[in-house]
Amino acid sequence: MFSGGLDSTAMLVKLLTESEDELRVHHIRMVNQEGRDGAESRAVDSIVAWCRERYRAFRYSESGLDFRQLEAIPIDYLSIAFVACQVAIDTPRCNRVAVASLARDTDIENRSARQRRVFEAMYECYRYRKLGEPQVQWIYPVYHASKPDLAAGLPAELVRLTWSCRRPVLRVENEAEQWLPCGACKACLARQGI
Repeated sequence: MFSGGLDSTAMLVKLLTESEDELRVHHIRMVNQEGRDGAESRAVDSIVAWCRERYRAFRYSESGLDFRQLEAIPIDYLSIAFVACQVAIDTPRCNRVAVASLARDTDIENRSARQRRVFEAMYECYRYRKLGEPQVQWIYPVYHASKPDLAAGLPAELVRLTWSCRRPVLRVENEAEQWLPCGACKACLARQGI
């Protein structure tokens, strides 16, 4: 699962350079009141093109969840579990789902367990229909890294393409859109000093 952020970009590069696995990279355009979908989409498109040009071929897909009409911000990791299940079923012989969670993320052990339970409950419905694989393992390729370590392990040009802000500010000058980080959300604070 790929967001265009620093963590998922580092995970993608790690999987592209340290494995021979056939990869399916999937991005969820998650539209909500935070308004980060435009900035994320721009980052994702740039990063996918950059990695395809410099590393190796991989399959890319995306889907969308539109929560604009909701005042509450949906829980991302549960939405990711839902979409991961659909992507795993849609990908022949898919037996792993890679997620770019870090050990320092808030309540990550409990969140990851809940995420896997949602995935398993949904995937079981497909197994009942004789679809899917007997086992699907969730892997966390960059789990033990820090954000500074992730940034240091990537080319600077690629780090600049990533996007992490949860509440970006859109500025339009001369009909050109520019997304600016808010500088105050949890994701912006985690990236300080990088």
